[in-house]
Amino acid sequence: MYKNRRDVMKMLAALGASGALSQVLAQHMQQQMQPAPMPANLETIPTKTIPWEQGTCDFCGMPLKTPAPGAWMGRTFAPGFFEQTYSQIALKEAAKGKEAYHFESIACMVNYAWVYGLRDGVGSTFYVADRGAYDPAKGPAAVSLLPARQAVYLWGEKRAWVVMDAKIAAFKNAEAAMAFARTIPDLGRTRVLDWQTLLDLAPLPEMNLVNLLAKHAGLLK
Repeated sequence: MYKNRRDVMKMLAALGASGALSQVLAQHMQQQMQPAPMPANLETIPTKTIPWEQGTCDFCGMPLKTPAPGAWMGRTFAPGFFEQTYSQIALKEAAKGKEAYHFESIACMVNYAWVYGLRDGVGSTFYVADRGAYDPAKGPAAVSLLPARQAVYLWGEKRAWVVMDAKIAAFKNAEAAMAFARTIPDLGRTRVLDWQTLLDLAPLPEMNLVNLLAKHAGLLK
């Protein structure tokens, strides 16, 4: 990724609305950096129903489904654009009145889990849309979910996969990821990453990241 946690902490100092906000959020990030030991047996919770029609991202608030006819907040999006990186945290026990958390982007899911200390395989299972099997023309009907821990992730330097400008899409294996990359002209530098690497790099860069982290950490109302 083009910003690691140290880069984000430097950004906080430069962009924070107040010195106190930047300092408190940076302290929160330092605490979250301590890796938790992986459990011996990871739980697999079944996927939950996706609220396509009215659902919004639990991290950034974006719609899960591409607005029809594609125009939204002054921009126009191709059919199926929002759904291509849909992600889900399926819960063993309901929380906040929900049986799952839903996200418009993989980065949003990773960042949400990072802030709240959620762990894949411990009371929840993380899922991602398989971009290699996805047909944008079919929209939600073509979304096929993979366990996040089993997927690989294509990062493309010049590819804005989602509205939030996160540059990551999920695939079932590295061969599928690179085959897809070859279909995109001028993708720039690419990397194929595994799930653990994404967790190690959290919080992942995306638009409005500082304010979103502060909001979910309880520093902004």
